[in-house]
Amino acid sequence: MRRILFYFKHAISHLWHSGHWTAFAVFCVAAGVATVVALRSLGLSITDSLVSNLRQYNHGDINISSVANFGPFTATFQRGADEPSVFRQGQLDQVRGWASRYNALLSPYTLVSNVQITPLNASGTERPQFTSSFLIDPLTFDQAAPILALDPAGVPLRDLFTGGYEIVISQNLAESQRLGLGDSVRVSGTEQPFTVIGIVATETEASINNILAAFFGFAYFDLRQAGTLGLNPQPNHIGIILPDGTTADEIERLAAELWSVIPIRDMNATPWLLRRNEFISDTLSRFIVAMGLGALLIGGVGIMNTMLVLVRRRTMEVAALKTFGLKAGQIAAVFLTEAFLLGILGSIAGVIAGLLLSGVVNGYGEAFLQQRIPWRVHPEALAYGIILGMVVTMVFGVLPILTAARIRPAIILRPNEIAIPRAGLAYGLLALGVIVGVLGVVAGQIVGPVLETVTDGRAPPPVLIGIAVVGLTVLILGLLVGVMWIIVWVVGRLPALGQVDVRLALRNLSTHRLRTATTLLALTAGMFALSSITYFGLGAREIVRFQFAQTLGGNVMIVPLLPNDIAQGVVNLAIAAQPGVESTTQLNLNLARITRVNGERILIDDAERTLPLTLLTRDTNNAALGSGTLLAGRDLTPEDRGQPVIVLAEQTSLESVVEGYESLDEIGIAVGSTIRLRVGRENIDFEVVGIVGNSNGFTPSPANAYVPPGVPGMARDYRITMVQVAPESIDTFLTNMTAIPLIFALDVSFIDGLLKRIIDQLASIPTLVGILSLSAAAVIMGNTVALTILERRQQIGILKALGLQRGRVLRVILLENTLIGLLGGLLGIGISALGVSLLTLLGAGSAIPLPSDALLITLGLIAASVLIAWGATLLSARIAIREQVARILRYE
Repeated sequence: MRRILFYFKHAISHLWHSGHWTAFAVFCVAAGVATVVALRSLGLSITDSLVSNLRQYNHGDINISSVANFGPFTATFQRGADEPSVFRQGQLDQVRGWASRYNALLSPYTLVSNVQITPLNASGTERPQFTSSFLIDPLTFDQAAPILALDPAGVPLRDLFTGGYEIVISQNLAESQRLGLGDSVRVSGTEQPFTVIGIVATETEASINNILAAFFGFAYFDLRQAGTLGLNPQPNHIGIILPDGTTADEIERLAAELWSVIPIRDMNATPWLLRRNEFISDTLSRFIVAMGLGALLIGGVGIMNTMLVLVRRRTMEVAALKTFGLKAGQIAAVFLTEAFLLGILGSIAGVIAGLLLSGVVNGYGEAFLQQRIPWRVHPEALAYGIILGMVVTMVFGVLPILTAARIRPAIILRPNEIAIPRAGLAYGLLALGVIVGVLGVVAGQIVGPVLETVTDGRAPPPVLIGIAVVGLTVLILGLLVGVMWIIVWVVGRLPALGQVDVRLALRNLSTHRLRTATTLLALTAGMFALSSITYFGLGAREIVRFQFAQTLGGNVMIVPLLPNDIAQGVVNLAIAAQPGVESTTQLNLNLARITRVNGERILIDDAERTLPLTLLTRDTNNAALGSGTLLAGRDLTPEDRGQPVIVLAEQTSLESVVEGYESLDEIGIAVGSTIRLRVGRENIDFEVVGIVGNSNGFTPSPANAYVPPGVPGMARDYRITMVQVAPESIDTFLTNMTAIPLIFALDVSFIDGLLKRIIDQLASIPTLVGILSLSAAAVIMGNTVALTILERRQQIGILKALGLQRGRVLRVILLENTLIGLLGGLLGIGISALGVSLLTLLGAGSAIPLPSDALLITLGLIAASVLIAWGATLLSARIAIREQVARILRYE
């Protein structure tokens, strides 16, 4: 017991007297722990959000639908009175009869996705906004849970509607369209203005079950206005509210029974949603924490660096203790105790910082989930952070502890020849094994349950998976550190151009290359995480714009919901009356199969095959329209109308895997070949006049082949029309088109906006982790600067003794770390630019390393990287720079 008290007393005394360096070591632990606590709290808050209010989101304990749902992006396009996907009156009566036997309440409503809302104001027409629209009976819709308006505050939804042309909108729709109470809007399908009578919270309908409502907002209409809107008044959803106290088992039994009452396309019951959401939230929570472990690893490296420097500083002290009789194991116990105390202090500081961060972090979670996330203190997250902080600190302290244990007592006899012994290969491998093993167990416990669920228990033991993943991660990090080491070595040998300060900065930069390389890697990783999210999102949007502009030929897509025999005529007449139309392209898609090439059967691996094709016909007056990058032959021309000629798209790598052949040449197709296609019941011979694609073999294409309009035997039911509208006329064009009943006009920028919102949503959590990791990198950089200053005290003293002012000494150190910050920013952004160049090369045929919308973001990230370096330097170096020369030299 006395020995343990000695270890703690000695460790506390040293940590107290090394206050500055202890503080930086604590910050390293705290940065990682704060990240883990904040992210774990976010995961638990997501669980709270996803498993609560299920009855409200489901509009009852059971919800049945007459339309097929395919996830949170489900869209329902109504065809008005002819809409078949609704519950007929007889079916509704059957459900009412069934519900009466169980004292259940019904809440029928209609969800429609093809409604657009346009604000009406004196300044002119604005661009229509798509919404998820609900046709409701105000008296029954909110029976599952009361819906109260934000404006007018606290008024129930049922009391807002008075029977006129009224609309209640969501808060996000009101903000995006700048709408308030009393404003008038135009709704697609009618020229009758509607008045905004209420604004409700976005999370009322926006959830993981209705992502489009979260993205673009939603609106409530009184069911009595269905005729005015040109919509079918019959419901396509029915919420069923069972009596309070109904158990989950009873709800599931009644849901199963309901399948036999009427034809149902889709059904949701709250117990099913609960299980699904619990799995989603658990998976997200574990994924989020796993990403946050990177910040702990960065903090662990900082701990190791700090303890190694402190071992060097205390070499004489350790030698003296050994001279007094302490064994190597006892020396190791002293440093182990210090690591334990650092872990406790760092974990406590990290828990406090994590609690402060968690409120901000929840905002990123809401952006990802598109659902309000309540904040509260989660004791589990606090315990999680403390335990992980302690484990990481102790694990990364192994190598310094082993190094301290190897110091020889004979050093005290040669104080001017102090040299720290190396831990040795065996001890180094032992330390590495401990790190991989312990962190592997931790990682396995995090990801193991998810893998077991996904693989139905067929996955290897979680511990083995965790060790394998951590081992691979450490190997990759080792290789990356090696690359950074080479970069630092190269930079350290750059010419100073006669500048003494630059020469000193470059020399100091490469003095401890391994430590500098580690810091540079942390900074580069954070910058890459933030820049890549932006770059890849903008790059994907560039590809979408390219495909619509170059291949499909327009910036507005029109889809009529009218009967086929009159649809195209109505569309053509409507377009002819609109201003600003530059070109129109009518698209028609046919499915076909290649059955013969040059009269011969197709043989692949000695087996006869017929190969599927999607044929796109474009009847256009857009002279700039093309089929893609021409690889051979020619593209289609107006003179080809009615001729059996075809332009084929070369296989992409993905298609080659699916179809079983790599290229058109492999199956004997080239320019001039004749191929026979089976289109429906027709067999048509086409001459191949061109092949398009991309020489890299990856570019996606809207279709496998392009044929001219008017070819006999091809279906001619054009259902999609692309229109190129002058930018200054597009708002008026869309407004006029949406006023025509059952005409669905979609601005292509809507798709771009949808893609942006999806990317922003998916990127919110990685962005958060990137920011937190970058914060941890800033801490480790400050720690590195502090350790470097500690080791250069003699150099600083000599420079100041020779007459250098402390401002100039600080400038040299600032210049050195500016190089690291600038280099880290450029490397991280450069890797992102390389990745987005590859993405756009594969998707659009030309490399775009820096998307046009990313210039300001790029400059901001580079500036942030440099500012991090400056902040770390000023906070870490000024204390040592201010010390007196005599004190520094006496210390040394």
